[in-house]
Amino acid sequence: MTLGAKLKQARADHQLTQQAVATQVAVSRQTISSWETGKSFPDIDSLVTLSNLYGISLDTLIKEDTGMLDYLRKSEILRKLRPIHQEHADSKLFISDHPNVLSS
Repeated sequence: MTLGAKLKQARADHQLTQQAVATQVAVSRQTISSWETGKSFPDIDSLVTLSNLYGISLDTLIKEDTGMLDYLRKSEILRKLRPIHQEHADSKLFISDHPNVLSS
């Protein structure tokens, strides 16, 4: 079962509207709809809030949904790349501030 289907089922089990969940998670009703239809995925903070709201472990929510796992992995990879990218940007700044370093 996908994350979206699990979220929709949990909301129905708790007899909540999308608007009621949206208010609890501090997002729009349309965002809840997008999550439930699989058009987008919640961020980790929203996942924790939903997990607590529905009484479902994070493991149960996300483990079987490969799209969600790919989304989380992509965020992790981007976070790991940022320091490398920043080092590269810092090197460019150093070189532009010290042009004679490379001409020796």
